[in-house]
Amino acid sequence: MQMQSISSIITQIRTTIGQVPPPVVGASVTLLNNKVYVFGGRLISSRQLTHRLSILDLTTLVWTQHTAPQSPSPRYFHSATVYQQSNQQSKQQSILFFGGMGYTSEQDDTLCVLNDVYCLDTATLQWTFYSPTSNLPSARYAHLSSVMEDTLIIMGGQDITNNYIGEMNLFDLKHKTWTHTKAFDKHVGAYRSVAITAPPGTRLPMLTKDTMSEDTPERDLPTHSPFQATSTCPHHHGKRVSLARHYGQLIQGARDPSPIYLYTNYNFADVRRELQLVLSPTAATSTLEDCSSYMSGSQLPPGLRFPTGHILGYHMVLAGTYLSPQTHAYSLWSLNLGTLTWTRIETGAMFTTGAWHRGVLEEVTNRFIVFGNKDRDLLEDYNHRQMNFDHIATVDLEAFGVYRLPQLTCSSLAQEMGLSLLNEPAVSDFYILTRENHSIPVNSAVLAQRWPYFAEILRTSRSKASSDRKEKNKEDKEDKEDKEDKEDKEDKEDKEDKGDKGDKGDEEDTCLFQETGLSSHGLVFPYPSTVVVAFLQYIYTDNLLTAQQYQPHILSQLLLLSDMYSLSRLRELAAHALHQMLNMSTAPLIFETSALSHQTSLQIRALKMMIAAKKMIQQQQQQQQQQQDTLHPSSAYTRTRTCSSPITSPSSARPSSLVPTNSSPSNGRHSSLPLPVAMPQLSMYSAIYTHSYSTDPPSPHPFQDTGDAILPPAPHPTQRTHSNSPSSSPSFLRPISSSYTLPQDPMSSSSFSPQDRSSLQDRSSLQDRSSSSVSSYKGKKDKVPTKPKKKDSKIKPFLGVFGNKLSMFQ
Repeated sequence: MQMQSISSIITQIRTTIGQVPPPVVGASVTLLNNKVYVFGGRLISSRQLTHRLSILDLTTLVWTQHTAPQSPSPRYFHSATVYQQSNQQSKQQSILFFGGMGYTSEQDDTLCVLNDVYCLDTATLQWTFYSPTSNLPSARYAHLSSVMEDTLIIMGGQDITNNYIGEMNLFDLKHKTWTHTKAFDKHVGAYRSVAITAPPGTRLPMLTKDTMSEDTPERDLPTHSPFQATSTCPHHHGKRVSLARHYGQLIQGARDPSPIYLYTNYNFADVRRELQLVLSPTAATSTLEDCSSYMSGSQLPPGLRFPTGHILGYHMVLAGTYLSPQTHAYSLWSLNLGTLTWTRIETGAMFTTGAWHRGVLEEVTNRFIVFGNKDRDLLEDYNHRQMNFDHIATVDLEAFGVYRLPQLTCSSLAQEMGLSLLNEPAVSDFYILTRENHSIPVNSAVLAQRWPYFAEILRTSRSKASSDRKEKNKEDKEDKEDKEDKEDKEDKEDKEDKGDKGDKGDEEDTCLFQETGLSSHGLVFPYPSTVVVAFLQYIYTDNLLTAQQYQPHILSQLLLLSDMYSLSRLRELAAHALHQMLNMSTAPLIFETSALSHQTSLQIRALKMMIAAKKMIQQQQQQQQQQQDTLHPSSAYTRTRTCSSPITSPSSARPSSLVPTNSSPSNGRHSSLPLPVAMPQLSMYSAIYTHSYSTDPPSPHPFQDTGDAILPPAPHPTQRTHSNSPSSSPSFLRPISSSYTLPQDPMSSSSFSPQDRSSLQDRSSLQDRSSSSVSSYKGKKDKVPTKPKKKDSKIKPFLGVFGNKLSMFQ
């Protein structure tokens, strides 16, 4: 059986078919609505410029070609930018093309630079030429472009003599006119720079500026220069214009100017990196904030040629060609926009072979798509600036914590009103019964609106009840007509019989509700009250906003419920929250939950966290072992001899204590591990193993035995053997708690939830583990921990039933 590595799950290479574009130089590549648009370029085969438009459907991977009479003239090294225009009637999506290098005329092959603007309607594939007559910008190629609201922004580029153009030009897309030309003293271009507009709600760096405060509107910025260059003050948090909080993170507020992130790398032999924020770029005057000195990370990006940049969630994704004497590869990096910390996106060996040159971001699926040819040589193609489109390589960015954020669906006021409505029994006509028999009054209309499964069973139940009621009334009417002429005594008996039949009808209604999971006014939801309340809070607010909802074990249950009942909004919110709280302590819980809920990206990220934690523990153990051997070389020799004999019978295994001891070997057969020199340092790492499973054996991990040094599943508490062989795990690495709440101090009795404390009374092994005294084991016989009473913790994808217990709702 061939093992599958983690990198092979994160990355994939696929072959495109159809009318594949030929190899070209300087073509534009744009992704919009699950389609990739490749326009223009210079053909490698004939060295002629083209204005061919090729479209790739990412679902079928089939290329099609289009050539319209109104298309722009042939060109290359132009810019292509997505423009989404929101109208009251419809939402039009198009691509804006500007400049580049082309021919002076159709008959003349002499090259020239261009400054025209074209618009492609992606719905109809119709071209529109914009022909303003005033404030025309300098013609250029290899420039940067971005769209902010209804303004096209052109930055930098080079002229026909390859000199950099120090201008920023603004084009009003509503009035189709050039409005401003600003001096921009920066050498930026497509060869070494990227310019990305921050979408609304983007996380801003935790850096501040002296020149801006909450009372300083855009019109009050200095006007003596188109750009007011400033440097950020070091770490004066909380002084930006109007930082808002979005899912627990600081984001751009409504009054903040949307910035453009401008990243530049140059001098590739000794690379230099610059990061500026262009604030208020569409205003008459703008501010340039230099953040270059605040970029950090264990590794920084190398010099990337022809880079591309995108903003996804809290990160900026940077990609480009990396060439050095030792390495020829396509490289991906992410920048945390809040901390300005760089992280390399490890894609394995996929981009170390083949020729990969241009990448685009598919925001909906959190995938990065790179075009190239897996069989060609990167250096050879780069020297000719050749782009290939035979293959695409996809990278799952969510596995690296880079993903699209959940969108806000309602205001904070609406969320508060929803919580108030949940706490108001007067507007309730239904109730939910939890596993602890706690009754929670709710409004059935709200649940039916937000919970499709509830709406379906409620509709089915009421439909059946109505049909049976009609049949019963029809039978009663016929019986009444047949018995009208009988005597008074018989009529009296008929009335009594009729009453008995009425009681029988009520019983039939009750049976009907039991079949569909409902009583006439109630529903059994077999989950703890804390989980049910958190779920109802989501139903009433369409968000996760309370402290109770943001507990790891509650979020895990909510993610499972979202998968069980196909609640995509809840799945997105819960997965995002678990991404944010993923650490060494919560990784095992998140790994199991994501595996059960089919969240592969979250599962892989949790798995990598567990692998990293295991490596850190092993390194620390080796360091401590070396220290012990250095201080006590004779004990190392003795330990090697005494640990060589394995335990022959599980019944002779001693219950492992949480605190390693320096006690002498028992009967000369096996010895305990020595007490670590720096035990407190291990607590934060060993905490990841404090999570254990239910009394049922854990299911096999999907990534077990993959060749990536995957952690094996934790052994069942009743099936552990305590071997003192060198390969056995020390006692502080073994699971010690059945609670999903992972405390900082695993020895504390408060580390268990109230539900678990009662079950712990029957677990003698856990009682021994929680003891702070090691001497309690002296003089006692070796015992195997007794098997705890099984506790049903399986997911129950069904709804229980109860009768009409609350008569006030009837």
